[in-house]
Amino acid sequence: MTAKTEDRCAEEARLTMVLAVIKQELAVKKAFFARLKALLKQERKDLWEDGPRLADNFASAVNLVQQLSGLRNTELSVAYNRRAINKLERMLKTPYFARIDFREHGTPTAEEIYIGIATLLDEAGQPLIYDWRAPVCSMFYDYELGPAEYRCAAGVISGEITRKRQYKIEDGRLVYMFDCNVKIDDEILQEILSQHSDEKMRAIVTSIQREQNQVIRNEEHPVVLVQGAAGSGKTSIALHRAAYYLYKERDQITSKNILIFSPNQLFADYISNVLPELGEETALCTTFQDLVAPLLPPGLSVEDRHNQLEFTLTTDGSAADRLREEKIYLQTTPEFLALIDDYQNYLTARGRPFSDLQFEGETILRQEEIRALYDDYYAYLPLKKRLQQLQRRAFYLLRPVAARKIKEEAQRLAERNPQLTAAELKARSRLAVRKKLQPVHAAIRAWSDLDSFALYRELFVNQDLLAEMAAGRFPPATLDRLRQAALQTLRADHLFYEDLAPFFYFQGNIEGFPKFPEIKHLIIDEAQDYTLVHYRIIQELFPNATLTILGDPNQTIHPRQYRCTFAEIEAVFAARNPKIFTLTKSYRSTREITAFNRELLAEPAIDTTAVNRPGPKPVVTKVSDPTLLIPALADRLRALSAAGFSSVAVIGKTARECQTVYEKLNALVPVRLITKEVKTLTGGPLIIPSYLAKGLEFDAVLICDCSRAVYCTPEELPILYTVCTRALHRLFLYYTGELSPLLARVNPDLYTRSTYPE
Repeated sequence: MTAKTEDRCAEEARLTMVLAVIKQELAVKKAFFARLKALLKQERKDLWEDGPRLADNFASAVNLVQQLSGLRNTELSVAYNRRAINKLERMLKTPYFARIDFREHGTPTAEEIYIGIATLLDEAGQPLIYDWRAPVCSMFYDYELGPAEYRCAAGVISGEITRKRQYKIEDGRLVYMFDCNVKIDDEILQEILSQHSDEKMRAIVTSIQREQNQVIRNEEHPVVLVQGAAGSGKTSIALHRAAYYLYKERDQITSKNILIFSPNQLFADYISNVLPELGEETALCTTFQDLVAPLLPPGLSVEDRHNQLEFTLTTDGSAADRLREEKIYLQTTPEFLALIDDYQNYLTARGRPFSDLQFEGETILRQEEIRALYDDYYAYLPLKKRLQQLQRRAFYLLRPVAARKIKEEAQRLAERNPQLTAAELKARSRLAVRKKLQPVHAAIRAWSDLDSFALYRELFVNQDLLAEMAAGRFPPATLDRLRQAALQTLRADHLFYEDLAPFFYFQGNIEGFPKFPEIKHLIIDEAQDYTLVHYRIIQELFPNATLTILGDPNQTIHPRQYRCTFAEIEAVFAARNPKIFTLTKSYRSTREITAFNRELLAEPAIDTTAVNRPGPKPVVTKVSDPTLLIPALADRLRALSAAGFSSVAVIGKTARECQTVYEKLNALVPVRLITKEVKTLTGGPLIIPSYLAKGLEFDAVLICDCSRAVYCTPEELPILYTVCTRALHRLFLYYTGELSPLLARVNPDLYTRSTYPE
């Protein structure tokens, strides 16, 4: 028997032993889980039957509270054990995926460290498998054979890696194993990247690269910004970073303390499997609009973000449309943010027209005292909260005066009406003084009677005020057009999407921002789609959260929005020790697709290199007759289906274009139309607009029309780039008439030309 065969036999024997331990632990867990469920059922039954009786007096109520607390603890135990069982069942299929042999300095032998998605201990409490998030496991991702070190609670541990080995284990069977020297080997990475795409994003724990690992495990910086090329694994990094936090801070946080800002609910569903694959519960997921809209004044409607994008991508060039397009840009600039800041500061400094607070000739608070309280003592508060604090102070000072007036009134009543009882005197005197106090109370309450929306609208109604606040930031004619465009919506108690963040920011500065202290870690994906106003708001809403902010400046698909840089975003969080990471390697597309996409960008914000995974060149097809475009797409879909590609997307620029194509194409081949209302992806071909395809990936992508009529201006280049970078293995671009000039800069050698029909 050769040494290689002996080695494999030893590994298979160890795998058999580990699987036996997992099965044993799984049996114990399942038996305990069954007892827990029975206990939970009985506790719920007892509470249902005894609850009404236990609430009839104080002592019984105490027992009821204790019973409810016990029930809650049992429910938590059930949930915890259910997760533990799910984790063990996953480990039964693939208990580990890698191994390093590490010899610590000062020790004679190397320790064999097997790495999986969770820790497994033997009966003696010794680890059979280490969780990939454990400090010692970081060396697998960061070092080749030779000197290595890792940081843990005891400090920096140095030593030597004498072996790095990877495994492919499926359904408890060792498919293959091999030793690797430098990094996670290209062979296994190639296999992973060559697989077909699913409807859900997969965990990448077996193929994390060194630069990705540095981001995932970064604990030095509360705010981490990751600008990465398309396909560099940004979203996967964010989710694995969340899993890392859940491991490191498992006594302080759960998945309920992690929030993900996603571009839409479809993307939220797409990423929903990653944390469960890593043995954690799915984190909370929302959009900025869904979070903020309920916090607006009642009756104020807001345009959907997708509708705004659809408008900008389908504008007819009319004067009204151009006016709004300019408004979108202006309201997302740093200059407009500064204008809002100045207006809020102006209102706060002005305060209210205070006067002496008096009651029946007696001064309760002098005007100078009120102003001093407002300007000095309560200066740390926003405008409305300052005024509310003043109110509380005024009512506090008024209380003893009112009590004295009630006594004086009772004495007068007693002198005039000696027949009245003490109770009647007290009631009548209180009523009389309360009536006299009503104007004073009304005046005090009026101090904080602020309408943030009315104040915001006043900025645009009052032309002179707007000019003063703009302070030369915009030319007069530009400022006047902005004013006209804003008033068209603000007068109707409606916000267009570009109004949402500026108004909410203004409202927060006037009234105080709500806080979400329960959120300990926030993930912001597609960072380039947010403006500086959004980041200022996020800074206020999540004061206790660490942040992971990820995006690709090359994929800023909004053609009219001001494009803030990562340096500008970093400046917003300057007080929280931020750090920017840049990822340049793309793992998504083949070498040929990546080369094609790279040349689309004249001046890429991030230069991209590709993993050396070969494939066919992209195909650019000229359709001779516009009426043949749908048959051309149908023929390609049939060919891809026959070749085994199930994850295929026909991507249109707009929802309107997708609807038109769908109505015709679905008559020839079955396809599914994805709209903003769709919440889940399914297998099979689909048609999707460009802005909903962001963040997703497909085995094959068909760009249904890349003619000059659809993609023409430089502002549309990021859209074309984004949709082309959705493709893993195959990319097809179709056009009728004249090809988009945006493709002119691409070297013809990087793609294959064809015509339809041939």
